[in-house]
Amino acid sequence: MEIQLPARHPLEKFLLQVRRPSRYLGRELFSVTKDPDSVRLHFALAFPDLYEIGMSYLGTKILYHILNLRPEVWAERVFTPAPDMAQVMKDQAIQLPSLESGLALNRFDIVGFSLPYELDYTNVLSMLSLGGIPLWAGERTEGHPLIIAGGPCAFNPEPMAGFFDAVIPGDGEEVVQEICDTWLKWKDRSGSKMELLQSLARLAGVYVPRIHSEGASSPHDRPKITRRIIPDINRAEYPTLSPLPFQQVIHNRISVEITRGCTRGCRFCQAGIIYRPVRERAPEAVFQILEESLSQTGYEEATLLSLSSGDYTCLNRLLPALMERWEDQKVAFSLPSLRVGTLGPEVMEQILRVRKTGFTIAPEAGTQRLRDVINKNITEAEILQTVETVASLGWRVLKLYFMIGLPTETREDLEGLIHLVKKIEKRARKKTPKFEIHVGLSTFIPKPHTPFQWASQLSIAESLDRQSFIRSSLRSRNIRVKWNDPYQGFLEGVLSRGDQRIGKVIFRAFEKGCRLDAWGDYFSWDLWQRSFEEEGLDPGATLQAAGLDRTFPWDFIQTGVDRSYLWEEYQRGLKGELTADCRDGDCNQCGLCPELGAAPVTHKEFSRPPRHSGIYYPEASSKKFRLLMTKTGPARFLSHLEWKEAIIRALRRAGLALAFSQGFHPMPRISFGPALPLGLSSQGEWMDMQCLGWLGVDEVRKRLSSPLFPGTEVLEVSEVALNQSLPLRQNPHYQVRIAASDLNQEKILEFLASTQWPVDRPGKKPERIDLRPLIKRISVLPSADGLLTITWVLENDPEGKIRPELILKNVLQLPDDLIVQLVVAKLLPSAGPDETASEKNIFPG
Repeated sequence: MEIQLPARHPLEKFLLQVRRPSRYLGRELFSVTKDPDSVRLHFALAFPDLYEIGMSYLGTKILYHILNLRPEVWAERVFTPAPDMAQVMKDQAIQLPSLESGLALNRFDIVGFSLPYELDYTNVLSMLSLGGIPLWAGERTEGHPLIIAGGPCAFNPEPMAGFFDAVIPGDGEEVVQEICDTWLKWKDRSGSKMELLQSLARLAGVYVPRIHSEGASSPHDRPKITRRIIPDINRAEYPTLSPLPFQQVIHNRISVEITRGCTRGCRFCQAGIIYRPVRERAPEAVFQILEESLSQTGYEEATLLSLSSGDYTCLNRLLPALMERWEDQKVAFSLPSLRVGTLGPEVMEQILRVRKTGFTIAPEAGTQRLRDVINKNITEAEILQTVETVASLGWRVLKLYFMIGLPTETREDLEGLIHLVKKIEKRARKKTPKFEIHVGLSTFIPKPHTPFQWASQLSIAESLDRQSFIRSSLRSRNIRVKWNDPYQGFLEGVLSRGDQRIGKVIFRAFEKGCRLDAWGDYFSWDLWQRSFEEEGLDPGATLQAAGLDRTFPWDFIQTGVDRSYLWEEYQRGLKGELTADCRDGDCNQCGLCPELGAAPVTHKEFSRPPRHSGIYYPEASSKKFRLLMTKTGPARFLSHLEWKEAIIRALRRAGLALAFSQGFHPMPRISFGPALPLGLSSQGEWMDMQCLGWLGVDEVRKRLSSPLFPGTEVLEVSEVALNQSLPLRQNPHYQVRIAASDLNQEKILEFLASTQWPVDRPGKKPERIDLRPLIKRISVLPSADGLLTITWVLENDPEGKIRPELILKNVLQLPDDLIVQLVVAKLLPSAGPDETASEKNIFPG
């Protein structure tokens, strides 16, 4: 189709009507824009959740990078809008646009959804609906985009099969290229939609429901769909740079995948099956990715991402090299998914060299018997020893994760969980009196393709009862217990195990208003329950225990692990028998390696790069520099906190040797002036920063010569004394331009002639204030373009109290729908109107 991009982003003029407008701003550093005339395939990477969740998802970043390497393909990002923006889009008849170009979703050629979580399913329908695309695949015509999906939920595609044209379980790096090639060839020959689906169905690892489900009465009647796998992740493209968010996203750091897959064999863990075998990224590649990413993004933290980071073979060699390279820049490294017993004191000490980024362990069960059932392969002694080490090294908070409702769980196991947490508290507080323990509780879900897929899941009532028992038994000022909503956990289990009939329930729930079901503020179990009732389905039926002869909806999806192996593991679990990790030991005969031609890939050697050759200066020798910066254009839609974070990252990218505070959590010595109201433009904001002493004003100015990001430019740089505070703004000047027809001239004259002007100032503590003495002057000057330039000057130091919209609404008498579209600018004091030019002023102050 011929693509005509909008002249401006369709949501731009509505950003001030919603919370967190930075979700929809786009224009991030490292986002990709292309000439639409050179692009043959427009690919929307759709993530069915809010921006801050989707921008933390590594899979989308990988696909964004891979697709945009192709000159003829343009991959853009689309996220679920929050309810306030979704309502704006409906009211204004705006179809869901992409971030990069603003192109409506129904104008793309391919829309590819990532499905990491079952409770995102209604968000998929919301995005399709807002994007002007029919929800059911069978209702879409030749002119609609191809709608595909991948991700962990693709391993049971049936609940959402009716909404997708194709579903791809497994690694996406290669198959997404093949899908693009198939689409381009189909486009060249002007084929029908059915011909495209037939071509896709011939690709390995691609499930096309309308073709593969035709005439099949059970999963066993369908062709087997074998997941795609990258045998060696070092041979696949990996992004060193991705769009850099303005706001603080969930994982606000660099994430480097050091390992894909895990062979520990926890019997409840779906990821341990669908991502097998272990494939480590070479430590040299990890180092190089971090070298490029950290220098160009300015992040102060990086995560070494893996299902079990402590199992990375070269960790003891890689981590000291990383710390040596970035310790002077105060970059911290975190290791999620730490397994008890995999990290010794040496590695923990390396993590502590910059800051304590948090420590989490997952015992999963409170007794050794139950840990053996799930094949956790850790002992209570190992758990307590890890806790002692963590506490003695200075950590003050420990997070523990447990599951309730595991197969064979008894009351004694719950009591064992309580006793274990109390032992951990006692052991930790011997080392550190002020030590907190955060306990997380979730309900076990028998996920597809796991050994426990034959097990049952607790009812909602049972989950509530067991949670209540644990919470009431762990009442301590040093222990905090958090828990997942049992209603959400129950629904997740149903959606993860359902067949195509569940699709009708999802559709009904969407029609009733279900959105953002993973968010407690929006989740409604009542609406879901009514949807199940109207479809005549018992949601708990899929969560009952089953035998070997049970046919599951997902049985035709082949992970490479034999079904017989999973059943044997289930039986071994019921007996409490352990299965060893096959990474370096004997093969467990799961069937995957011969079936998919894959095998564990580990790296035992590390060609450590030479020591960083940078010149280091003592931090005691420092200078303070004062910067005057603009906050205009896109930057005005950032909150004060978002703007600060974006500037700090920009200063790090510029290579400025920032000085840091001392102590538990070193922070750059930077201070900002008062916060600007969201949406307000400013021609001059002050900021002070301390840098190491070898920097001078000219060098700082040179490194900051280009805009830090759209709308923020450094106007002045000067050196000030270390003890000098930021200047207070005197008589702040504000300016706005409006059409003469929008101005209530009589009201301004009335205001100028008044001695009092009481108004209600909104906020957390609303109050009645007199506006008249707080406004020193108002001037209205005509412009050559026919607009009026209105400037007002406030009396000394009311900044932050008198927001511009208060003036626009109560003095200029402008309506709300006009106010949110105006650009109000705060001027430099020297840029205010000339008080001697009163003859040009329509309303002299």
